[in-house]
Amino acid sequence: MKRLTVVCLSLIACLALASPAMASTAVPGKSVDKFPQKYDVDNNGYPDAGVVVVGHYYSVYAYDANGDWYWDLGDGRVQGTVGSVGDLDQATLSQCDYVVNYKGTFENNPFQDSGHIDNQIRCYGYDGNAHYNYQIVHQTDPRYRGISEWSIWGTWEYHVLTESGNGNLVRPENAV
Repeated sequence: MKRLTVVCLSLIACLALASPAMASTAVPGKSVDKFPQKYDVDNNGYPDAGVVVVGHYYSVYAYDANGDWYWDLGDGRVQGTVGSVGDLDQATLSQCDYVVNYKGTFENNPFQDSGHIDNQIRCYGYDGNAHYNYQIVHQTDPRYRGISEWSIWGTWEYHVLTESGNGNLVRPENAV
């Protein structure tokens, strides 16, 4: 069996790695949708400066051995070389289901500027089965340690990064 290949461990990390313009999320599941008069006074679709938002959404990333891929980003956007998971080669299909939870500020733009992001990822299919759980924290979070080896996006770092069978990769001394 092949070792599972995960293109990105985080939907948000994938966006950030794709290009600076793609480093944002449309903030799916945000409180702004439910209470726009409270969180988005200027009505631009992003939480106003200083507003802490709690969100939750699902995403699916799937690919096949032919190099085709499909990504439902969880906010209404879909990317990929095919239009659906069903269009991928089912005999070589690998799929990762994401549950993303976050809390932080967006400062009136599409980028999360503070807080934390928690991801639970379940991958299965042709390339094998694996689970990933991790938490990324911003430098304003008290759990931020400033360790460059685990930094992402400059002012963010992995606080927890567990991979099935390998334990917590951020703190290997505590690995299972």
